[in-house]
Amino acid sequence: MKTCSETNSLQQKYLLRLRKKIGFDTIIGGQMAVDSGAGQGGPRLAEELGINHVSTAVKLEVDGTTVRVERDIEGDLEIVETSLPVLITAQQGLNEPRYPSLPGIMKAKKKPLDRLSADDLGLSAADVVAKTEIVDQSLPAQKQAGRILSGELAAQASELVQLLRNEAKVI
Repeated sequence: MKTCSETNSLQQKYLLRLRKKIGFDTIIGGQMAVDSGAGQGGPRLAEELGINHVSTAVKLEVDGTTVRVERDIEGDLEIVETSLPVLITAQQGLNEPRYPSLPGIMKAKKKPLDRLSADDLGLSAADVVAKTEIVDQSLPAQKQAGRILSGELAAQASELVQLLRNEAKVI
């Protein structure tokens, strides 16, 4: 199991080596990880790569080497222009997903896919080893079934108070 920062660190190593090997103009990533919600993966990677970064993008236009990005800032829009190479973290609304057609899927299956190993990028086993390990896992305790109270409203209220006091020990 890798934590967000360790996974990002591993991705940074791969991307640094990949940049040297094949190069790139634009990296587009998600705004934040679901585990921490910190939103620091993109900016950290851009800093490590030494490239520009724009976050929370909702619209993107590339014209030659100039990039124009509309970004969401607390319910308003800010327009940022920068140059390539750039790393952009996307906010919901950046694109409308397109669903592939069956012929498109069949054609994609025949396209070559270049796979690069750690050795291809000059990374050692120590560079890519996970920094955390799962020591133990267990399921949470099962919840008890709820209880339905019956009778007159006053009797139900009295019984509920006693259950909360004696069984649940919350009052």
